[in-house]
Amino acid sequence: MASTEETGNSSFIAPMNRTCLLDEQFLTRMMPPTITIFFILATSFNSLALWIFCSHIKKKTSIDILMLNLCISDLLFTLTYPLVIIYHSNNNYWIFGNFVCKLQTFLMYCSGVAGIFFLTCISNYRCYVIIKPIQSKSRITKKCTIVICVLIWLLAGIFAFQSFFTINVFELNGKLHCMSYNHPITEEVLLTSNIILFILTFGIPFTSLLVSTLLIQRKLANLTLTAHSENCRHAVRLMMVILCIFVICFLPINVTRLIVSIMRVKSCKNYQQIGVVYYCCVLALYANSFLDPFVYFYAGTKYRSKLINAIKGVAFCNKLPAAPNPTVNQKCDL
Repeated sequence: MASTEETGNSSFIAPMNRTCLLDEQFLTRMMPPTITIFFILATSFNSLALWIFCSHIKKKTSIDILMLNLCISDLLFTLTYPLVIIYHSNNNYWIFGNFVCKLQTFLMYCSGVAGIFFLTCISNYRCYVIIKPIQSKSRITKKCTIVICVLIWLLAGIFAFQSFFTINVFELNGKLHCMSYNHPITEEVLLTSNIILFILTFGIPFTSLLVSTLLIQRKLANLTLTAHSENCRHAVRLMMVILCIFVICFLPINVTRLIVSIMRVKSCKNYQQIGVVYYCCVLALYANSFLDPFVYFYAGTKYRSKLINAIKGVAFCNKLPAAPNPTVNQKCDL
C-alpha cells in the first residue's frame, strides 16, 4: 500500500510498487511550449471577452449571463497553466507543495466541469428560443438564469471537491510529482465512480447537445426563408462550434480516463502507449479555454456587434495622426 510521509510542511504519498511506470520525460519537451501558446491565446481571448461583457454590454440577457460565467470558468482554468508549465520545465519536479497541488487539481476539475455545463446551457437556451420563441421570453428570465449559474458552480464544486481527498504530491525517483499518470490513484480509482462522473459530466451534456442540434435542424427544414430561419441557421452554426469543442476537448480525455480505469494493462509497452495518448488528450482539454470564445461570437448578436465595434474603434484610433483636438481623443477612448 502507499505510505504517507512528510517533507517540510507538505505531506505526500509514496507510490505503490509497480512493475511498469510511465517514462514521463517526453513531457518536459512537449508540455511547456504547447501550454505556453495555449496560455497566451486563452488569456488574450478570454480577457477580451470579459472586457466586452463587463464594459460594453450593460443590459445583460440570459445568454449574456451564461457566456460571462463560461468566460470566468475558462479564466479560472487558465490560472493553472503557469504551474503546469513550471512543473514540466523543471524536469517534472513539483516545488509548490501539497496544498497547491490539491488546489490546482480542484480548479481544473471545477472550472472544467462548469465549462461543460455552461456550454450545454447555452446550446439548450438557443434551442429553446428557436423551438419555443414565445414561451422562452416569459420562462427564461435573468433571475432564473442566475439561479442556474449558481447551481452549476455548486455542482461543479461538489464534483471537484473529491480532489482534496484523492490527489496528493508523491515521491518518485527522489522527486515530488503532482497530477502524474504514475500517481497511485490511477490504480486505486473506483470504476463505479468514474462511470458515474463520465455519465453526469459528459454523457448527459453531450447527448443533450446532440438532441438540441437535431431539433434546430428539423425546425430549420420546416421554415421558409424568413428572419426566423436565419436565426435557425445561426443557431445551427453555434451548435456545430460547441459540438466541435466537445469532440476535440472533452470526448478524448473522458473516454481515455474511462478506458484507463477499466483496462488491466498487461505489458509495459502498452502502459507507455496509453500514457502518451492520455497526455495528448490532456493537451486537447487545455485547448478548450481558447476555443470557447468562438462560442461567444456565434451565441449572441450583441456580443458579436460589440466586439466588431470595439476592434474597429481601436483600429481607427491607431490610424489617426496625433492631433491637438481633444474631441478626437475622447472618441477613441475605449
